[in-house]
Amino acid sequence: MLVLWNLCYVLSKKGGFKIEFPSYSKSSLEKKKNWRTFQGLIILVGGNFMGHIHKKEEILKELQKRLHHNPIGLPEHSTLYEILTILFSEKEAEVGAKFPLGFVTIDEIQESTGMNRDELEEILNGMIKKGLVYSSLKDGKTKYLLSPGVTGFFEMTFMRTDESLPMKRLAELMYTYRNTPEFVKEFFSQTPRAKAYLYSGVISKVRSEVLSFDEAEEHIRKAGRGSLGRCYCRHEAWHLGKNCSAPIENICMSLGGASDFLVEHGFAKRASVSELLEALKRAEDYGLVHMGDNVMEQTTFICNCCGCCCGLLEGITKHHLKNAVTTTNYIARVNLEECNGCGLCEERCQIKAIRMIGDYPKPDEEICLGCGICAHFCPSRAIKMEERDKRIIPPKTYKDLIKRLMQEKGRI
Repeated sequence: MLVLWNLCYVLSKKGGFKIEFPSYSKSSLEKKKNWRTFQGLIILVGGNFMGHIHKKEEILKELQKRLHHNPIGLPEHSTLYEILTILFSEKEAEVGAKFPLGFVTIDEIQESTGMNRDELEEILNGMIKKGLVYSSLKDGKTKYLLSPGVTGFFEMTFMRTDESLPMKRLAELMYTYRNTPEFVKEFFSQTPRAKAYLYSGVISKVRSEVLSFDEAEEHIRKAGRGSLGRCYCRHEAWHLGKNCSAPIENICMSLGGASDFLVEHGFAKRASVSELLEALKRAEDYGLVHMGDNVMEQTTFICNCCGCCCGLLEGITKHHLKNAVTTTNYIARVNLEECNGCGLCEERCQIKAIRMIGDYPKPDEEICLGCGICAHFCPSRAIKMEERDKRIIPPKTYKDLIKRLMQEKGRI
């Protein structure tokens, strides 16, 4: 039997376990009598190791169940268990499995886990550094939230590079897991998690003020502060050797209070409004889609996405789901008299929502995001962004979005 994924759990002298990277040959393994398999891995057995592994497996299953209670859950899959095994220590998995829902105090976590307070605090601090737990000062008390997988520790794992982690293997696992039928169904549900935002300057400022929530620039100005970080999608693609030429560093944004945690713990760097607007302009120069929370007010993030690497846009480009992302209230219209037939709009569209039919472009209104990329790059200004016939109103706030997602999935 071959060592799958070249990972092997071995019993340490203290009775615990650690990850090592051996290179056993098939013949040498066949001579050993003390091995078993667990989640596709070869396990070398010593002492009471099988009982220990059984306990670890049960903890991981409980952790998966807890993570599946989130608005975007993590359905069971063999690749998920390997991801959790790499990211969570046994103690961290135990805490995660028993973590109460929502933001809670350390007292509530201690009551749920039964752990010694000093030990629990040390474990929580370690989980915070890895992006497995969020912390926030609320009403004079530090409160903790178990990070969801998506949007959560999947992304934060690739917002920086941890040399102690097998990043390439994690990239392979997360890419595989994101594209399983189970996760695609879970993530791209009735109400989209994210929405597209408009490019700056592609619509007239003489418009209904209610539509300002469609503009990325407006969200940045209202937030007042934010952070700039690494694009986790393109960073993951880089580890897979599949990234495009779009920037990876200092291109994805977190806004307002949501940025504070990322800055404090080294996942992103603080950015002023002017710095965020400069990054937005750089993203537009590359022709990237602005996307953020599917909300009217106080979006927590703005990603600048390419059609080849982005996990959100994959819903349209790979899984052919027309409602994978909420559109803006605008749609591209082509004035054929002004169009010179250059085809640049077709080339620039990240989701191939506009095609050349003969000498002229034709937008696909069923999937057009209304992002304004085609209008931004049109050299003859033949493409205009016009209001859609039917108004699209997303949830008002992030809390409203989360509540709706939970209700649709019967989790509240």
